[in-house]
Amino acid sequence: MTGNIWSFVAQGIFATAQLTVFGFALGAALGLPLVVMRTASIGPVRWMARGFIEIVRGVPLVVWLFLIYNGPTQFDPRLGSIFTSGASAIAAIGLVSAAHMAEIYRGSLKAINHSQWEAGAALGMPHIDTATKVIAPQMIRVAVPASAAYAIGLIKDSSLASTIGVFEITYYANTAAGSTSSALPFFIAGAYYIALTIPSAWAARRLDIRLRRKVAR
Repeated sequence: MTGNIWSFVAQGIFATAQLTVFGFALGAALGLPLVVMRTASIGPVRWMARGFIEIVRGVPLVVWLFLIYNGPTQFDPRLGSIFTSGASAIAAIGLVSAAHMAEIYRGSLKAINHSQWEAGAALGMPHIDTATKVIAPQMIRVAVPASAAYAIGLIKDSSLASTIGVFEITYYANTAAGSTSSALPFFIAGAYYIALTIPSAWAARRLDIRLRRKVAR
C-alpha cells in the first residue's frame, strides 16, 4: 500500500517541474523590461513600474491564481479554454516572478560600480555595448545566487497551484490523504520536494562558482 502511495504522489512531479521552470522562465524574461522601466530616467515610467511591482508582490500568489483562473471567464465563459488550470498557474507564477526578478535585477545593477558606465563612455563605447558587454555579464553573476534561491522557493510555492486543480505533487498527496485518512502522503510529498530542491541548490552553487571563476580570469 505504501509503495502505491509513493507512485501515486510521484505522478505530480512532472507538473511541479513544469510550473517551476515555465513560471520562472516567464518571470525572468518579463523582469527585464520591468527593471528597465524601474530604473528609467522618466519619472512616470519609473513610478508606473514601481507601482506595478509593489501591487504584484503585495498580493499573495494564491490570490493571483484564482484571479487569473476565474477572472477572465466572468467576462466570457469561452475564455476557460485558454485559461486552463495549468496555463493560469504558469501565468500567475510568471507574473509574481517577474516582479521579484525585476527587484533582483535592480539590486544586482546597483551592486555594479557606476564608474564602469563612465569608463565605457570615456572609451567611446556605445551605451548599448557598455550595457550588454560590460554591465550585463556582471549583473548576471551577481543575480545568480538570489535568482537561484527564488527559483528553489518556487518549487515549494508551486504547491499552491493545487488549489485551482493543477495535478501536481500536493494535489496527489491531498487526494491520497483523503482516501486513506493518513498523513503519510504529505510526508511523501515532502520527500519529493526535498528531492527536487537539493539538486537544484547544488546546481545553482556550481553555476555561481563557474561564473565567479570566469570573472576572476
